[in-house]
Amino acid sequence: MVVQHIHQTEHFFYVQENQIKFSSNLPKEKIEKIYAQYENGNEFFQAEDFYVHVVHSPDGILFCLRPVQQYNDLDILNPLSIKLLNSISDGITISDKHGKIIFQNDVDIEFVGINCVNRYARDLIAEGVMSDSLTLKVLESKEDVTIFQTFLNNKCFLVTGKPIFDETGELQYVLIITRDMSRLKSLEEEVKKLEIQNEKFKQKIEELNALERKKTNLIATSPVMQKVLKRILRVAEVDSTVLIEGESGVGKEEAAKLIHLNSRRSEKRMVTINCSAIPEALLESELFGYEAGAFTGANKGGKAGLFETASGGTVFLDEIGEMPLQLQAKLLRVLQESEVQRIGSTKPIPIDVRIIAATNRNLAEMVEQGTFREDLYYRLNIIPIEIPPLRERREDIVPLAFHFLSQIEQKYQIHRTFDKEALKVLEEYDWPGNVRQLRNIIERVSLLANQPKISASMVREELREASALGSKPKRQAKRLAETAKSIDFSKYTGTLKEQVAAFEKEIIRQALSEHESIRKAAEALGCNQSTLVRKIQRYRLTKHVTYN
Repeated sequence: MVVQHIHQTEHFFYVQENQIKFSSNLPKEKIEKIYAQYENGNEFFQAEDFYVHVVHSPDGILFCLRPVQQYNDLDILNPLSIKLLNSISDGITISDKHGKIIFQNDVDIEFVGINCVNRYARDLIAEGVMSDSLTLKVLESKEDVTIFQTFLNNKCFLVTGKPIFDETGELQYVLIITRDMSRLKSLEEEVKKLEIQNEKFKQKIEELNALERKKTNLIATSPVMQKVLKRILRVAEVDSTVLIEGESGVGKEEAAKLIHLNSRRSEKRMVTINCSAIPEALLESELFGYEAGAFTGANKGGKAGLFETASGGTVFLDEIGEMPLQLQAKLLRVLQESEVQRIGSTKPIPIDVRIIAATNRNLAEMVEQGTFREDLYYRLNIIPIEIPPLRERREDIVPLAFHFLSQIEQKYQIHRTFDKEALKVLEEYDWPGNVRQLRNIIERVSLLANQPKISASMVREELREASALGSKPKRQAKRLAETAKSIDFSKYTGTLKEQVAAFEKEIIRQALSEHESIRKAAEALGCNQSTLVRKIQRYRLTKHVTYN
């Protein structure tokens, strides 16, 4: 290394342990001045009429001096710098202040088609190597310049020139960076393809997630049901209380699920509470929870109610018309204050739930009869949604039938289809049990069929059996009407509410006398057993009966 640099220089001196060991014919004063300049931190510098290059060796330091007029501009780049510049994917050239190219990396040679080192920019234009010289533009403007340039291979390149100034502010070099636009365009197109593909994947995932979230049995083909569905989706976006009304089996719970799954609470739970299925004695503790020791048999640590459990989500109160008056007052507090109070506690617990209620009863009539709180009714009925019975939306029958058929196929791994006459029979039937009855019939004929195609005769047979079973409530209604005829209405006095209550009490008393259990009396009256028990307690009707 030392010998190489000695051969490239006119003068030199060697320093070891801060002592000059040998030197060429340089005055001592000049050597000391140069060495002092090195001590100030310079390793490549100009000392009067010499350029000084400092080379380190294990034993000492070699100072190589070359007259300024003999100095090659390429010496500004060491071997590592050249290696790095050749590894860059862009073309790199460096020109001096006269427009002479002193360095060109391998990529730029490939782009241009020839080696331009030691050639002047103006000559390259004259020879047609390039359409324009960015080097000359930068030398003239002394500013960054970017142009499109065409070389011998007729390729278009994006070329950027940057001026490099010395310590005095004089322009010393011009750095040119050349980018292959065809390669950039290819990469850009590839990126766009990937972005489009990524967007498609993202959209597909969102669609699949949306379908999973919105999976529902609420089919809306008929205009009337499409109108209901639009209302459901619009209501889902706000957080108001919703009251869903409709006959039994029309799909009120499916509507509630759809509201929840399209709301901001969709990531949280939806707790469903059937007010008619839970005995009155347990309903309060289930809804509001209880403290430890609140009553005999209570858990030692107490228990959170369903409202607490569903906090952040949605509570669906099905058959809200069956809720006892006492609990209606507590529910009203939940709606008004957004808090619950456990049984046995005096401390309210804040909750954040959305209430969706549903009923197949006429709550407005119940308010008039005094069996449902008026203030609660108006609090629940902020946004009413009425789902029409299936007989009023016959366009939905066939789509629902195929929807249930698909579910049955997945569940039981059996393939079934309908013939045209079977579909016609389904469409013409009135479906008193609505969608629930339709689903039961479809499942029944699918499982009982001994062939893939379900015929009209098979459907008719199952509907006849269903009609026979459905005639039982009609017989019950007939018996109630006969019972009503036997009652002397002249003895009832007072307000409408008082007369209705007295009549209801008499009907219940007579049903209890005719049947051996509360369960059978409830069946005869066409009401739930828990509802009948509450009314027996309200009217203080004492009769020793069993619940079987």
